[in-house]
Amino acid sequence: MSDPVYKQLLSKLDEIASKTTDIPADRIYTRLEYLDPYLLLTLEAADRSRKDITVATRNISRGGMSVLHASFVYTDTRITARLRRTDGSVSRVSGKVCRCSHRGGVVHEIGIEFDREIIVQEFVRPDINNSISSLEIVDPEQLNGKVLFVGTDETVVPFLREYLINTNMNFGFVKSAKEVLEKGADQYALLFLCLDLEDMTGPEFTKYLRENNYHNPIILAGQAEDELTKQQIRLSNADMFLSTPLTEKSVMCALGEFLLTKWSQDTLEALRSGVDIDTVKSICTELTKLGILLEQQIHSDDPIKVYGTCTKIRSLAPLLGMKELRDLTLQVGEKIAASGDLHQFDKELKSIMTLCKSTKQAA
Repeated sequence: MSDPVYKQLLSKLDEIASKTTDIPADRIYTRLEYLDPYLLLTLEAADRSRKDITVATRNISRGGMSVLHASFVYTDTRITARLRRTDGSVSRVSGKVCRCSHRGGVVHEIGIEFDREIIVQEFVRPDINNSISSLEIVDPEQLNGKVLFVGTDETVVPFLREYLINTNMNFGFVKSAKEVLEKGADQYALLFLCLDLEDMTGPEFTKYLRENNYHNPIILAGQAEDELTKQQIRLSNADMFLSTPLTEKSVMCALGEFLLTKWSQDTLEALRSGVDIDTVKSICTELTKLGILLEQQIHSDDPIKVYGTCTKIRSLAPLLGMKELRDLTLQVGEKIAASGDLHQFDKELKSIMTLCKSTKQAA
């Protein structure tokens, strides 16, 4: 199937699907776009003879996938699909044909049910800012485990308190990163962080936890209003981001994504490691600009603006592993806020500017 024909056909099918707004009540897996115009399927007939066919994919879920082919295929036909992971490797997944529908001309849409659930994020990895749970619905009573919710965001915390009543989780609420560390993050199977905590940002704290060997899932929630915040979320090594306004369904499905699935540490680490190089370059560019801005604010002797810029630099530095820059801006920023005097911190401020400008070469 040629690429233009493939895209035209998908567009037509999506148009038809968009007119059907109701999701079947028994659907438990979210269908995610998975495009491969040359997927190899092996069909196994009743006499165990095998035949390879090439199909064009439409979507995929934890429990199966939908493909397009030029011929009819009988239901219950055994199949093996060679699915391409996001890292380029190939996984052989077995299942059976559960439906075959004529879509026009010679095109048939084949529904495949996998023998076992897959971790769909290994094959589809959308931007974390647009991430969708692979579960369509989760029964709150199925959720258990020890979970800590962190933050003060009034568009998040009150709703979480209401939604969690019917779960079987052992959960608690705190306001700051400091409280999490005092309690011990490792005792929690999952952390759910607001973008703004009482003492640092959610992405900054997530990065800190990862650097200190917290390997369990972390969900961030809040409103990413600008591109810089979105970049911080991408680089934080969080596992999912929920944009406000939250709904009970979105929260239950997000929690179910990690509490109802047996994720190996290696799988989670592999999914987190796929950082877009453009994101890194964007953060480096932003730090360079902040270094130039800081220099201008120092020349104009404006301690309030210097403090604000130091705070921005402090939130970005950990995302690039720049601990020295993070610690320096934290110390200097607080001292400037307390004293209002820039001149006694000339040496430290010059170091901050130098470190910010050095990120341009790193990019």
